Amino acid sequence: MQNNQKIIAIFGAGGFIGKHLMRELTKLDFRVKVATRNPYLKGYLKPLGNPGQIELFKTNIFNIEDIKHVLKNCDYVINLVGILYETKKQKFNYIHSQFPHILSNLCEEFGIKNLVHISALGVKEKHVSLYMQSKLQGEKNIQNNFKPSIILRPSVVFGPEDKFFNTFASLAQFSPFLPLIGGGKTKFAPIYVGDVAKAIVKALELNNSEPKIYELGGPENYSFKELMEILLTEIKKKRLLISIPFGVAKFQSYFLQMMPNPLLTSDQVELLKHNNIISGNYSTLKDLGIAGTPIKSILSKYIYRFRTGGQFG
Repeated sequence: MQNNQKIIAIFGAGGFIGKHLMRELTKLDFRVKVATRNPYLKGYLKPLGNPGQIELFKTNIFNIEDIKHVLKNCDYVINLVGILYETKKQKFNYIHSQFPHILSNLCEEFGIKNLVHISALGVKEKHVSLYMQSKLQGEKNIQNNFKPSIILRPSVVFGPEDKFFNTFASLAQFSPFLPLIGGGKTKFAPIYVGDVAKAIVKALELNNSEPKIYELGGPENYSFKELMEILLTEIKKKRLLISIPFGVAKFQSYFLQMMPNPLLTSDQVELLKHNNIISGNYSTLKDLGIAGTPIKSILSKYIYRFRTGGQFG
C-alpha cells in the first residue's frame, strides 16, 4: 500500500450508487474503508479494487466508537446512507437527520478534508413529505457542523439494479396495466448512476471552506407517463397506462405500505405531487464538468431482460 494513498470512508457503500462509486474510486487509487452493518454480506465489494484496497468495517452508525474507528486516518468521507420508506427499526429522522448530525460532528473532530453527502432533489422548506423533511434537516445539520461539505441532490437515479425502471418492468410482466399516479404528470430529471458516481469523485476535489449544494439531474426532463412509455417501448410490451387520482392512490397506499417491500407508501404519494427537476437555484452537473448521459443510451443495455426472449426478443 502506497504511503501517499488517499483514504476515504464510505457509509452506505453496499447500495446501488455505492457499487458504481467504488469502481471510480479504486481506478483513481484511493484506499476505501467501508462502514457496514454486515461485512460478511458485503464481500462482493472487495473484488472491485486491488487486494487490500477495500476494507470492510462492522459499523453501527449510531455507535460513536464504531464511527471513530472507521474515520481514523481518513482524508475524505462519503455518506450514501438513505432509505425510501420507514420500517419498525429504520425511521427517516434517525437515518436522514440524526446520523448526518453525528457524522458531520465527528468529521470536524477528526479534521476530515471533505464530506460528500447524498441528499435528494426537491428538498425544500415546509415540504409535506416526511422523507423530504428529514433530508432537509440532515442537510442543515451538516452545514452547521462541518463547513467543508458538499451536498449532492440527485433526481431519480437509473442504471443496472435501479429501483425505478426495474420495479415497473417487473410489474409489467404480470399486470395488464401500469398506474399513473396523479395522471403521470409529475416531472423528473433522471440521472445515470455512473454520472452520480463521477459527480461524487469531482466533489471530493473541491476545496471549499463553506458548505456547497449541487442539484443533479440528467440532460432531459420527463413526465412519469413519458418514462413509462419509454420503458414499455424498450421491453416491447403493450400495457394500459391508467390514471389514478392522488386521493385514490393515498387510500391504496395505506394497504400497500404494509408489505415487506412496499410498492407504494402514503409519503411517496405526497412526493409525487411535486416535480423532481432542477430548480436553477444551485450549481448542477455541468458545473462539475459532467455532460449527463441520456436515458435512451443506457436503458436498453440492462432492461432487455424483461422482454419476451430477453436480449433476443
